[in-house]
Amino acid sequence: MRKILEDYLNWSSQLKRALTAEVLNPASLDVGSLSGIAFVGMGGSGIIGDIVAKYLEREVATPVVVVKSFALPKYVDSKWLVVAVSYSGNTLETLTVFSEAARRRVKLAAVSSGGRLMELAEKLGVSRIYVESGYLPRVALPSMLAKTVVLLNKLTNLKIDIERGVEILKDVEGPEAARELANFLSGGLPVFVVTENMYPLGIRAKNEMNENAKIACKVEVLPEWGHNDVVGWESTPRDLVKIVVLRDGFTELADFAAEYLRKLNYSLKVLEVGRVGYFETVLYGSWVIGLASVLLASIRGVNSESTESIEHYKQFIHSYLKFYI
Repeated sequence: MRKILEDYLNWSSQLKRALTAEVLNPASLDVGSLSGIAFVGMGGSGIIGDIVAKYLEREVATPVVVVKSFALPKYVDSKWLVVAVSYSGNTLETLTVFSEAARRRVKLAAVSSGGRLMELAEKLGVSRIYVESGYLPRVALPSMLAKTVVLLNKLTNLKIDIERGVEILKDVEGPEAARELANFLSGGLPVFVVTENMYPLGIRAKNEMNENAKIACKVEVLPEWGHNDVVGWESTPRDLVKIVVLRDGFTELADFAAEYLRKLNYSLKVLEVGRVGYFETVLYGSWVIGLASVLLASIRGVNSESTESIEHYKQFIHSYLKFYI
């Protein structure tokens, strides 16, 4: 557990190093001339697409989608940009989609530490950027996020700034907030409640609890929460779950949910993750929750680094895709 914990604690320096990266074979694209942008990736790499896409949907008129599958949507054609993110470079679903995009002559870019993805990107002569190796994919979020931002800024007329995250990830209160969160979550299934603008952070929280703490986790998103999930809490056993409301400054919806669930006598914690901007909030929230998930693993007596079930799945999907392709 010590190494993974240290890797999370050193996120600030990981992010700082990543911001100086070089883009290889950069193209010159105008976001406004693209029919769309598709981010492709799975798991700890796929969350990068979720994070950046949520930001872009409020900043550009160009459609942005996230593909977490082995099938590229039919509407993605040569006027689109596909950004493939795979920490290892060997994620089979991502490679399958990347290859299909190449066959359709889609504009391509790759973010990875190496592997087959970067071999293909180099062979095709497309834009690519290397991320720092030596981490578990989920721990390399700052590097993959920064490299993806650097790539987009270089390829397009975007000017995304995440440099303030370097100082945010030095917050001395972060590790203590993580410890408090881990202690709170002990003894129940985690449920994270987020507003729609923080959906990627909710997914990241679920993934961290799954992979590090080895526990099932639920995510609910406001305002959709108020049209279905809100009813489910009327008769759910109170001792089954531990609810965390992630508060980021868009307070009215989050505060309503927290008050409602408290009145129903659920064990609930409000975690303030809001910082100076969207990326800073996502980075800080991911940092605290990531640390908490490792600490919760220790409390539960499980190995936060191993992911045997994922390896079992990978063996299956390798055989399955032979028949699918």
